[in-house]
Amino acid sequence: VLLRDVAQVNVGAALKRGDGSFNGQPAIIVVVNKQPMNDTPTVTRAIARAMEEVKAGLPEDVTVTETFRQENFIEASIENVLGSLRDGIIIVSIILLLFLMNWRTAVITLSAIPLSILVGMLILNAFGQGINTMTLGGLAVAIGSVVDDSIVDMENAYRGLRKNQLAGTPEHPFKVVYDTSVEVRVSVIFSTVIIAVVFAPIFSLTGVEGRIFAPMGVAYLVSIFASTFVAMTLSPALCAILLANRPLPSDETWVSAFAQRLYRPALTFAMRRAKVVLMIAGASLIASLIVFSSLGRVFLPEFQEPSLVNAMLLYPGVSLEATNQSGIAVQNALKDDPRFATVQLRAGRAPGDADAGGVNLGHLDVELSQEGLKDREASLEKIREEFARIPGIAPSVGGFITHRMDEVLSGVRSAIAIKIFGPDLDELRSIGSEVEAAIRDVEGLVDLQLEPQVPIRQVQIQFDRSAAARYGLTVGQISEIVETALNGRVVSQVLEQQQLFDLLVWLEDESRNNLDTIRNLLIDTPTGQKIPLAQVAQIDYGTGPNTINRENVSRLIVVSANVAGRDLGSVVNEIQSKVKETIPLPSGYFIQYGGQFESEQRASQNLLVFGGLAIVVISILMYFAVKSVAGMLMIMINLPLALVGGIFSIALGGGIVSVASLVGFITLFGVATRNGLLLVDNYNNKLAQGIPLQEVIVEGSMERLVAILMTALTSALGMVPLVIGTGAGKEILQPLAIVVLGGLFTSTALTLLVLPALYSWFGRYLIPKEAATSVSTDVFQDSIPDEVPIV
Repeated sequence: VLLRDVAQVNVGAALKRGDGSFNGQPAIIVVVNKQPMNDTPTVTRAIARAMEEVKAGLPEDVTVTETFRQENFIEASIENVLGSLRDGIIIVSIILLLFLMNWRTAVITLSAIPLSILVGMLILNAFGQGINTMTLGGLAVAIGSVVDDSIVDMENAYRGLRKNQLAGTPEHPFKVVYDTSVEVRVSVIFSTVIIAVVFAPIFSLTGVEGRIFAPMGVAYLVSIFASTFVAMTLSPALCAILLANRPLPSDETWVSAFAQRLYRPALTFAMRRAKVVLMIAGASLIASLIVFSSLGRVFLPEFQEPSLVNAMLLYPGVSLEATNQSGIAVQNALKDDPRFATVQLRAGRAPGDADAGGVNLGHLDVELSQEGLKDREASLEKIREEFARIPGIAPSVGGFITHRMDEVLSGVRSAIAIKIFGPDLDELRSIGSEVEAAIRDVEGLVDLQLEPQVPIRQVQIQFDRSAAARYGLTVGQISEIVETALNGRVVSQVLEQQQLFDLLVWLEDESRNNLDTIRNLLIDTPTGQKIPLAQVAQIDYGTGPNTINRENVSRLIVVSANVAGRDLGSVVNEIQSKVKETIPLPSGYFIQYGGQFESEQRASQNLLVFGGLAIVVISILMYFAVKSVAGMLMIMINLPLALVGGIFSIALGGGIVSVASLVGFITLFGVATRNGLLLVDNYNNKLAQGIPLQEVIVEGSMERLVAILMTALTSALGMVPLVIGTGAGKEILQPLAIVVLGGLFTSTALTLLVLPALYSWFGRYLIPKEAATSVSTDVFQDSIPDEVPIV
């Protein structure tokens, strides 16, 4: 008996589970994924070279078009951040030149920039951290701070050398350089250690946010440590070489003199009206906290990526052809719009696709043109409008990176995932429908969909284990035969013209759809007997779920959505309120909110807890630095005052707080604490010399004014290139830079006014006992004696 006598033998295509089109034309779409830990640009260029060889052998009427290249976004991001780094260096250099007006002092301070960045990049490379957007971002954020220590060291040496030249019996210039360098050594070292402690909470971040910000934190800290090393070694040496044996001008530069003229009356007012100054500072802090409570919240800013991957889900049971036709209808509506450079459709899934999905799932991949990127939100809204015209489609519109991140966070490609857990699938579907209906009218909610776990018509086969055992059969043996008959099984391969083809065996179409044929399917027993399937199983039509999803062993159904035109935090808060008020949950059922909201809460809690611990450690370090509780408290007041400008800058910049903004506050706290320590440490040094308290405050403030202004302005204005403009690579760094820029302006102003006012009140507790008899401690006055010199 030949095989053809009992079966049909045909040559045909494999079962089609996917289809594709490009700009309205049929297409074969090839997606290439790289192996983990490999460099994306390197792999991409290798693929491009290989494709050039493939193109040479293709027929003339076959064209190959590159529709998505992740390297483009990576290169654009790096280029944008490098540009910001370059512009930041230029701005910092201009600020230093304006204040110093001396090429020698400028060389001393500016030498810290290339050396710190170079050392930082070498250390990053040694630890396996490549050059990417976040490591470059860390260097860009640090660009204004890497000169701070050198500024402090050089400015103190310069002032000491100038005083030494005017002295009647001048000391050796090298000794002056050494003494002035040692004078600020404690504050320089402690400020660097404090910045390291302040940044520690960044490394407490886990998940996606940890992977994003940890490289930035490492790059920032490495460059700061390198700059401190430069300030303690190279800067004094350069001061000795370039400044020690040369005449220095006795007058301040015009910028420094102008700043001192403006500051002198403000300082006088702050000391005479200390209560008023402190009340204004307190009121500003309270107002900023009120503003902060009204700000919106998101996990991370929206990535300005041109590549969109828009999932479209149809009802279970829909054929591949129907999915393809629905996608083509949307594709045709978009392909001629100038905002969209290319539009391709992937219906179903390809063999070997990493993303599992049925034929009712499609992806519309859209590449935005420059025009589309100008108003990205409007482009996304246009895509949603076209999806809405096709009945039965549940879309999820967004960027490639955003979707991937959402999938990692919650398992769904949406910013919000409402996960409903419980034992019964029917009850889960009912609760899910109620949740969907309850939140449908929430403002800002888009792409709302209930996971399609629905009952579908099935052929249900229930095995009789006892009957199977009587025939010596196991359920596994019977299942294998049934699967071969109904789903097909590759039993061998056929070699033809040097190509291998699978040999698939299964029942013909009519038999697979006939209940009687399935019941009479013959099963071989161990004794050689053949029995019909109906002898060991009950076969009937029925209904059952198309899919069953579980998480942590529990069954669940997911209601997912994205957010547009509103912040994520307020949307989720409204959703939680509506669900809690309108949907009572039966016993054994509960709801979890996942996605970006969950990650934002987790990151905020981590930063809050570890930030609090960092503040405790900083307080201890401050105590050892100034050796008094009063001095430590005065410096620590700088931290809440630094919040004021950061919060108001967020409010003016869009009113949205993200994890990036919180990291910006951490960066801000480090710089603000450094300036406070610099001022109080100078007060203490002078107080120990027996100088009257009020004279200490005036003289100490005026001496440190230029150094504080230079460090604050370089740190703040170095952020300007990251703040202005938009584009790939700046999405995460921009909110951070906005906080630092705004916070440093108010923090510096308050440091220069509030700290002197506080010191005039509490400075008597810092006066050494041996000097107490010679120092005036009558500081609780509303006025400063006229005889106090203004230096």
